[in-house]
Amino acid sequence: MVGENDPVTPIPPRLRPLLDAASPVQQLAGRLVAGGHRCYLVGGSVRDALLDVPQEGNDVDVATDARPDAVERIVRGWADHVWLQGQRFGTVGCEKDGIRIEITTFRAEVYRPESRKPEVAFADDIETDLSRRDFTINAMALRLPDPELVDPFDGAADLAAKRLRTPLEPEVSFLDDPLRMMRAARFVAALALEPEPELVAAVEELHGRMEIVSAERMRDELTKLLLLPDPSAGLWFLCRAGLSDEFMPELNAMQLEQDPIHQHKDVLAHTIA
Repeated sequence: MVGENDPVTPIPPRLRPLLDAASPVQQLAGRLVAGGHRCYLVGGSVRDALLDVPQEGNDVDVATDARPDAVERIVRGWADHVWLQGQRFGTVGCEKDGIRIEITTFRAEVYRPESRKPEVAFADDIETDLSRRDFTINAMALRLPDPELVDPFDGAADLAAKRLRTPLEPEVSFLDDPLRMMRAARFVAALALEPEPELVAAVEELHGRMEIVSAERMRDELTKLLLLPDPSAGLWFLCRAGLSDEFMPELNAMQLEQDPIHQHKDVLAHTIA
């Protein structure tokens, strides 16, 4: 068990407020465990804590083996607010003392090749759930209420090495959800990560799968990339892998035009610079 005073793998300081016994997250974990279920902190809060990056907002993601109807019963009467819009996909949302918590049942979802939406199948263990996540750096979990890091795909090592990988083969990950290919560009730019050659090759092969992704989802992901302090590495990733051809073919078309003022650069290079 990894504790706060463990000399090898201490709990990152940024997570300690969430792990205080009085925090809503720990209260929820206690309620789930008391009901015979397991509870894990997952998502960006774990990744950002390991990077010592401040987390924006008060949103927290939790994974559990409890099915959505059981989660709803556990949070009703305890949470200040409960919302169920995502319940059919396995997610129950709630707010407690200003902390918004998305509670999702372990998933083993599979997407149909022609579909934009997943067919949700629930899993019974955290390792299966983490294997279906987009990248290893997001496939870590912290068991609660007694904190213990679960990292079956070496996400912490990838963070330290500045490496971007998928938990399963990249072809599997991108066939599950093609938008992950665009998300890769955002993490390349945001965290200065180097994508694995296998990941790049999968994007080059599968970028045509973007045809099943809605324009709204692509727009939102592109906006997140463009709003980064320096999106250039992500934009180059989109162009060089051919991914931008699926939603903004003008980008690669710029490479055919020379900048009449800065003649040492094509228009794309000058635009990104």
